[in-house]
Amino acid sequence: MLNPTTPGVSVDEITKLPYSISLIDTAMPAFIGYTELIPDHYDKPFPISSLLEYEKYFGKAKKEDIHLKDVEGRGITVVMPPVQFLMYYSLQMYFSNGGGPCYIIPVGNYVSEEVQLSPLKGGLDLIEGIKKPLLIVFPDALSLTEPDFYSLYNHTIEKIQTDKRNWFAILDTYYGSSTASPDTPTTVENFRAEVSQTSHAAAYFPHLKTILNYTFDSQAIITHKGLQDGQVNNNSFYANEIAVLQELKRLANDEILFASANVFVLADLLGQAMAIVKEINETADQEIGLAEPAAIVEAIENGTIDSIDLSFLNEFDQLINDVSDAQDIVGNADGVTLENLQVSDSLLYSQVKEAIKSLKVILPPSSAMAGVYGRVDSTRGVWKAPANVSLNYVIAPTEKVSEQEQSELNIHGTGKSINAIRTFTGKGTLVWGARTLDGKDKNEDQDNEWKYVHVRRYYDMIEQSVNHALTKFIDQPNIPHTWLHAKTMIENFLNQQWINGALVGNTPKEAYEVKVYGSKDPVTDDITNVMNVEIKVALVRPAEFIILNFSHKLQQ
Repeated sequence: MLNPTTPGVSVDEITKLPYSISLIDTAMPAFIGYTELIPDHYDKPFPISSLLEYEKYFGKAKKEDIHLKDVEGRGITVVMPPVQFLMYYSLQMYFSNGGGPCYIIPVGNYVSEEVQLSPLKGGLDLIEGIKKPLLIVFPDALSLTEPDFYSLYNHTIEKIQTDKRNWFAILDTYYGSSTASPDTPTTVENFRAEVSQTSHAAAYFPHLKTILNYTFDSQAIITHKGLQDGQVNNNSFYANEIAVLQELKRLANDEILFASANVFVLADLLGQAMAIVKEINETADQEIGLAEPAAIVEAIENGTIDSIDLSFLNEFDQLINDVSDAQDIVGNADGVTLENLQVSDSLLYSQVKEAIKSLKVILPPSSAMAGVYGRVDSTRGVWKAPANVSLNYVIAPTEKVSEQEQSELNIHGTGKSINAIRTFTGKGTLVWGARTLDGKDKNEDQDNEWKYVHVRRYYDMIEQSVNHALTKFIDQPNIPHTWLHAKTMIENFLNQQWINGALVGNTPKEAYEVKVYGSKDPVTDDITNVMNVEIKVALVRPAEFIILNFSHKLQQ
């Protein structure tokens, strides 16, 4: 503060920058799911910036039980564990693919709980106080039943559209493949039939085989079905398999009694039963015969059999009886822990450890894609499509998607585009699509402005950034001087975006237009307390299709 000692004019320079708009963080994901630990007094989203920080507050992956079986020609193999909780593995994929700070919303712990629909829906309520745009990811959604899986996604989409929130959901397809029998919908077809259309979400297919390993409990008792010397177990090893066979028989019975008995459906059911028995034959002491059911399936497929009655169920009964009588020999690792096995049989311990190491985690792609969004945003910008980029920590997609198959995924009559993840020789696994679940043009003459992921997200970013900056003008005089300040601030912001390549146009005038003015009272013609802001921007579109035109000039 000045303290003048002589009469005169004193000048005090105060450093004050002009009003400006800063870019908000657009790739801040909110991971909603189950964790090992929940911090004390938890009542709001918990921000973290690294996997180490996640481990500190939320723990690690759930330790799974070890189930071994010996497969002829392959030796000891580890049975894929029925993993319910994928949060920790998903965070590993997120950070490895370029993800930065994110929110964790634990809706329960996996010590004594199972994945349920209601808590996952409730997780959305906990992030309502966050004003900035968010990416919504549900790592544990796959552990729901298929109807609940779609219900969760539709609830999220409805909440985004109803509340007009700047959220963007990254969705997965359910278990299954893009190929199935003629009468069975594929996972993509089911997804399109059940999930609502929206430009505020994108879906990716297929799932990913990662380089990650499952976490197993070294102190849990091992179960080991094998071909080694050991004690015969008089109880059936194949209780789960028998339950599946009985369910297949029930479906066949319903098809015969209550439907028109489609022989190809029945052949498919019997084929599934045979596949189960073939796997059992790999380890059973005595092989179960499959010649008769195989002959029936073949006869149906070549047209020799075109009608079936209830006697067809005898084939299922015979397989169930044979599997019930089948016996296997308990492997040498059965009944001990991995820690004890290290002491009692170091060679077998090494074989088991090698089998565990070879079993890789399979994950839905949403968490890896959240990392890709963050990577692209930070290195290129929100206006760059999160596509034609590689995925880290990925061995391969669980299913190969051909160019023809992707044409159906990318552009579909429903408008619900599914973005493919594909493997290319010499390039690795790439994200090969950047469309929202509203990816179809409205008609031949009218383009759909929201069909691309980056267009939708970049628009949300501009909207939120400008909205936040304009709060500085609340209670300012609603006069032309204030309007000019607001207009200049917005134009400076958009001009920088144009320079960075986010807007289309050879000149700033072609790229954007800003109008700021006050509303007038229709009676008195006086300026009211409303300041209007109109912003028009020309957003960039991707070169999604590149057409090469070659011509040959004949030699004269």
